[in-house]
Amino acid sequence: MSLLKLHHLLGRLSSPFQHAGFFVYNHFFSTQRSRVLVWNENNELLLVRNWGGKQHWGLPGGGVEKNESPVAAAKRELYEEVGVSLPLDDFHYVTTLHYKYEAPIYTLTIQSDMVPDKAHNPWEITALEWFSPSDLPANLSPLVPLALEELSNSA
Repeated sequence: MSLLKLHHLLGRLSSPFQHAGFFVYNHFFSTQRSRVLVWNENNELLLVRNWGGKQHWGLPGGGVEKNESPVAAAKRELYEEVGVSLPLDDFHYVTTLHYKYEAPIYTLTIQSDMVPDKAHNPWEITALEWFSPSDLPANLSPLVPLALEELSNSA
């Protein structure tokens, strides 16, 4: 078994502990977690699957670091997870969701060939894929439909 496969297996096995730790951490520190709705020229949505947690398909993004703006965090996380670096002006604020944490949501459109076939950081992201909004996967992060609903309401 390769080291990367072992890492992914450990992510699945440790999922309940990660989920509990994430809940406790957010309860005490209330860290914002920026998310990005990334669209391509075919109106498909880019979703990523993280190695840990419940392994849902979710939006690229992550925690806002100290002295970092939410949009800068969205830009940084998109690069770290997907390998795409874009100017801050390309990120358009949609809303801030209050789910299990405060999640500023941004949207942007790129060409699908800008995204590599494999995850930029396979230690964190096990898969990335484009999905039609009418054909989203069953194991979807609950935050995704909330973000899509807010986007449609703001249009």
